[in-house]
Amino acid sequence: MDNDIILKLATYDLFKNTLQSLDIEENKLKILDTFKYKFDQPIKRKRRKKANNSEKHDIQKALEITKNYQIISDKNFSNFELDIYTKLTNYSKITQDKNNEIHPGEAKLISYVYYLNQQENDNYLLTGDKNCLRALSNSGMTDIIELLKGKIWCLEQLILKNIEQFGFDLIQSKIYHKKDCDTNLKLIFGYSQSASENEVKDSLNSEIIRLQKETKNLLYPYPHY
Repeated sequence: MDNDIILKLATYDLFKNTLQSLDIEENKLKILDTFKYKFDQPIKRKRRKKANNSEKHDIQKALEITKNYQIISDKNFSNFELDIYTKLTNYSKITQDKNNEIHPGEAKLISYVYYLNQQENDNYLLTGDKNCLRALSNSGMTDIIELLKGKIWCLEQLILKNIEQFGFDLIQSKIYHKKDCDTNLKLIFGYSQSASENEVKDSLNSEIIRLQKETKNLLYPYPHY
């Protein structure tokens, strides 16, 4: 699970709902080793300056939720994982295109999930980094792309799954008033006026279909068209 998904699900108060909707045991989740360090330090600095109430993400809640989660670190990678990680990070250095880039954190997650699926274990990546997925699909790393097909969930899929499981009204109430958390979801759920259930579902489906096409079917096949 990448940092973006952690922050947004925590802010929307949809973390436990999402795990339940996907039937995921909390003790099976793994996050990046850098998450706590990256986000805990700003919290401590803001406590000294008085916290800013306009923060778009509830970092404190995210830290509390994930405090006991297992971590993924390249320091513990096997040679196989390190090789994949190096290939992924080198690709970004070669392209030098921010819209076609695989950040080191995402590279760690992809390397780890790829390695586990090589061992014939069904493991999935939950990510909010669409540019990373597009970059991976454009990278020419066919072996990685083929093995990860159907093994990735994006934010819009998770939200649609929550609507299916818990109903539109509940999910809308959690997302609509957190407008600054995610720009795309702000537009989908309505900015000045809340969107209808059908409008939200249609927009989420359109985003998922578009990303599925752009990423050569890396996304998990949900919803089933």
